[in-house]
Amino acid sequence: MNYENSGVNIERGNAFVSIIKDVSKNENIGGFSGIYDYNGIKLAAATDGVGTKLQLCKTANKYDTIGIDLVAMCVNDLLCQGAKPLFFLDYYATGELDLNIGKDIIQGIQKGCEESNCILLGGETAEMPMLYKGKDFDLAGFCVGVIEGDIYPKTMNEGDLIYGIKSNGIHSNGFSLINNMLNDNSYDIHELLTPTKIYFNEITYLINKYGDKIKGFSHITGGGITDNIPRIINDNLSMNINQTWTIPEVFKWIYSRSDMKIEDMFKTYNCGIGMVVVFDKSVDINIDDELIHMGNIIRGDLMIHYDNFLKEFN
Repeated sequence: MNYENSGVNIERGNAFVSIIKDVSKNENIGGFSGIYDYNGIKLAAATDGVGTKLQLCKTANKYDTIGIDLVAMCVNDLLCQGAKPLFFLDYYATGELDLNIGKDIIQGIQKGCEESNCILLGGETAEMPMLYKGKDFDLAGFCVGVIEGDIYPKTMNEGDLIYGIKSNGIHSNGFSLINNMLNDNSYDIHELLTPTKIYFNEITYLINKYGDKIKGFSHITGGGITDNIPRIINDNLSMNINQTWTIPEVFKWIYSRSDMKIEDMFKTYNCGIGMVVVFDKSVDINIDDELIHMGNIIRGDLMIHYDNFLKEFN
């Protein structure tokens, strides 16, 4: 069993992004958020969902944290551009509106907005019984922010340093496979539902402390470490990633119960790193900031030392 067997084709998704770029004639599509200059005011906007983590909510009959996930997926993308979140909107589509489920979801969204220092400005709720069965539902979020300082990513150079900030679990990607692995109750479903970490406080702190020593941020979502860090690196450069952190148990569980190779794990899950920060090579990182030195920017082909991670997964 692997991610593609569960119905998700990452390469096909990447191909669709190329189609969107062609149709929209906007080469900037594909970044973590879109940036729009309105009379000198730089606005950033991001939209996302929470995927089949919704199915896990249904299985556990627990809906009070999925709204936090929804906000986190959008806000973390905005933060990668250096944007300060301003307001959030949600779209909630269902076959039959359940007021208790709906209340739990909205309370989670509100909590996520409070953690992100933005407001829930509005949204849309749609009952569509011809499209959704019973109380099944889908969620989408939209967040707008303003860029008052530097826009990221900046131009990077060989030797720049790649640091990671820990995730607090799986976050909101890769659940199509996980839902197929839970038939024997071999893992605590409530731990799997831990809401995606919102990195607002961490990134605000780092920008204030390190300023122009920061080159960029990468939110490790769908595509994992392998696909997301290259999104912020210049075309003529790549990355060298070493085994410098402990892989959390939940990813070892996924690896042990699936047919995924370690390469697949790094292209699907965050594997313990939820946000990446690239610093200028001259930076002096304070050990108290709890950043993990993952590797550095290089010339040549991408290098992730999978063999060194093998003992971590076994």
